[in-house]
Amino acid sequence: MATVTHAITEIDVVSFKEPIGTWPVGTEGTVVFDFGPDKMVEISNDRGEALGLPIVHESKLTLVEKYACHF
Repeated sequence: MATVTHAITEIDVVSFKEPIGTWPVGTEGTVVFDFGPDKMVEISNDRGEALGLPIVHESKLTLVEKYACHF
């Protein structure tokens, strides 16, 4: 049986596999820009206010929820 993997792309929700800056393991955010293997991840509070925009290599991210854009 083949293993299905999904590339992490813009608007996906991800979590950190390791600390990134001051953000601990498990911090969740939304990918807002895809630079290939590096992703800009928006970290927000419960009111939707952006708290940070770290750029993180995809090897340090876990896909939490995949979103598809259909136009």
